[in-house]
Amino acid sequence: MKVQDVNEKQAKPIDSRLMNGPLSDRHCTDIICCLLFIASFIFMWYIAITGYSLGKPERILAAYDSDGNACDLDLPDYPLLFFPIIHPDYYNKTVCVERCPANTSDSVKCQINKNITSCPRDCTKVSVDTSATFDFTSIDSMKNYVETITSEASNPENWICLYGSQPIFSRACFPSTALEILNQTSNFSSSIDLNRLTSWLYDLSIAKYIILASFFIAFGLGMIYMLILRFLGGIFVWLTILLYFVGISVLAGYTWDQHLYYVNDSQQSASASSTNAADNAKALEYLFYIEIAWIIFSIIAFICIFNKIRLAIGVVKTATLYVKDNFSVMIVPPIIGICLGILWVWWIVSVVYIVGLGDIKGDGSTPFATVTFDNTTRNMVYYFMFGGLWKQAFLLALNQFIIGCSVCIWYFNQGPGQSYTGNLFQSIYWAFRYHLGSLAFGSFILAVVQFIRLMLEYAKYQAKKMSGDNKCTKCILDCLSCLVACFERFIEFLNKNAYIQIALTSKSFCPAAKDAFESIWANTMRYSLVSGIGAIFTFIGKLFVGFATVLFSYEIFINVEPYKTELASPVVPSIVCFIIAYMVAILFMSIYSMACDAVLTCFIYDEELNKQNGGMSAQHCPETLREWFDSTQTS
Repeated sequence: MKVQDVNEKQAKPIDSRLMNGPLSDRHCTDIICCLLFIASFIFMWYIAITGYSLGKPERILAAYDSDGNACDLDLPDYPLLFFPIIHPDYYNKTVCVERCPANTSDSVKCQINKNITSCPRDCTKVSVDTSATFDFTSIDSMKNYVETITSEASNPENWICLYGSQPIFSRACFPSTALEILNQTSNFSSSIDLNRLTSWLYDLSIAKYIILASFFIAFGLGMIYMLILRFLGGIFVWLTILLYFVGISVLAGYTWDQHLYYVNDSQQSASASSTNAADNAKALEYLFYIEIAWIIFSIIAFICIFNKIRLAIGVVKTATLYVKDNFSVMIVPPIIGICLGILWVWWIVSVVYIVGLGDIKGDGSTPFATVTFDNTTRNMVYYFMFGGLWKQAFLLALNQFIIGCSVCIWYFNQGPGQSYTGNLFQSIYWAFRYHLGSLAFGSFILAVVQFIRLMLEYAKYQAKKMSGDNKCTKCILDCLSCLVACFERFIEFLNKNAYIQIALTSKSFCPAAKDAFESIWANTMRYSLVSGIGAIFTFIGKLFVGFATVLFSYEIFINVEPYKTELASPVVPSIVCFIIAYMVAILFMSIYSMACDAVLTCFIYDEELNKQNGGMSAQHCPETLREWFDSTQTS
C-alpha cells in the first residue's frame, strides 16, 4: 500500500502528456504582450533620440552663481564657479570667475551678482582687530574668521576670500587643500592620499596574474562546493537541526538552573531582596515552561515534516547534479549581466538628455540647476524610467526561463534507460521562438510593482522636503513601502515558478502563473523548506567561495616570490580577489537557486503523474531523489 502525504493539499490532475517531460508541441504565447514590448522599446528609442537632438544636458551639469547664471554657458568669459566662503551655510554666495586663483594674494576677474558685489580679495590682509585666523584646513575656522571680520569691519561688504584652488570637472574651483578640509569633515584623508593610492595601483599591477587566476580559482571552488553539497549536504542539514535542538535544550536547562538559584536565594534571605528573588524565580519558571512547550512543538513539527526535509535535501543534491551535467549553462548569467550593464549605461546617458528637455535654470540658492517640466516632458521621463525597469525585469526573466527550462528538460532525461542530452540551446530557442510574450508579460507586472515602489520613495523625499520630519507621514509612507516591497518579493517568486510552468506546459503567462500558485499552495511546506534550505546553502556558498579564494590568494602573496618581496601590502589585491570570487559565487548560486525550484516542480509533477497512472515510483527521477521517493513507498 502506498503511503500518502496527508500534510499536502490535494493538487489538481496534471496533463498526462507531461509524462515524458516538457511539451515539444509548442505555440507562441502572449503575442500581444510581445508586440507591446517591442513597441515600448521602439518608443523608448524615440524618446531617447528626441533627448539627444533637443535636450541640453550641459545645462544640467553646469555650475550656477547667485544670480542663477550658468558659468561658461551664460557667462562665456567666466567659465568657472568660485565659492568665496567654503561652508554649506554660504553655498548661496557664489561667483563666476575667469580662472581659479592660485593663492590668497592672486587677482582674478569675476562677474558680480546680487550677493557678490566685488571680486575676491585676500582676507588675510584685512585690517581688523580679531584673534581669529584664516585657516583653510578647517571650514568652520574659515567661516568664523569671515563672520568676525564682516561684523567688525568699519565698512562691511559681502566678504569674499581668495584661496589656492584648482578646477575640478572644468566646472568649479576646488581648494588645493581639499584633503585637509576633507580630513576635518569625514576623515577621508586618513585612509586615502596620493602616495597610498599610487602604492595600491602598483600592488595591483604586480598581483595582476594572481587576480586573474582568482577568477578560475573561484570557479574551481564553486565546483568543489557543489560536490560537497552533493555528498555532504544532508549531513549539514541534519547537523544543523541537531544543534538547534541541543541549543534550545541547553537554554531550557540554564533557565531552570537560574530558577532554582533564585528559589534558594528567596528562601535563605529575610530581607526585602527576597521578594525580588521570588519574583525572578516565578518569571523564570514560566519562561522554562514556555521553552519546554516550544521544544515539544519543535519535536512534533520535526516528526511531521521529516520526509519533507529529506525531500528538500534530495532537491538540493539534485540541483548540484544538474550544474555538474550542464556546465555550459554557466555562460547564461554573464551574458545577461553584460546585457544589463549595456542597458543601464544607455539608460543613464539617455535620462540625462531627456531631463535636459525641461526648463533648466539656477535659482541662486545652490550651485546646482533646478529643472521644471511641462506635462509632456514629465510623462516622457516617467515612461523612460518605467521602460528601464521593464527591460531589466525582462532580461532577468529571460535568464530564469532559460535556466528553468534547461533543468526541466534535463530532469526528464534522467532515470532508468534514460540518457542525458544537451538542452541549453533548445531552451534558448524556445524562449525566443515561442515565449518572449509571456516573459514580457511577467516582467511587466514586476516592473509596475517596482515603479510604484520607486514613486513611493520619491513621495517620501517630497514629503520630507515639504513637511520636514513629520512622523505620521513618514510612518504611513514607510508602511506602504514595506507592503509594496513584500508584494514585489511575492511577484518575483510567483514569476519564477510561472516561467518554470511555461517551460513545462507551453502555456501563456496567466494560466502558467495560476498553475504555479496552485502547485505552491498544494505543496506549501515543500516549497518553503526547499527555499529555506536552498537560501542557507546559497549564502554559505557565497562566503565559502569568496573567503577560500582570498585565503588562497593571500597565502600566495605572503609566501611566494616575487609577490612576497615586491608587494607593499597584500590587502588591496586580496580585496580585489574577494570581489571577483564573490561575483563568481553569485553566478554559481543564481543558477543553483533556480535549479532547486525547477527540480522541485519537476519532481512534484513526476510524483503526481505516477500517482495518476497507479505507479509505485517515479518514472523520471535522478538518483539523488529516487532514494527518497522509493523510501516513502511501502507495499
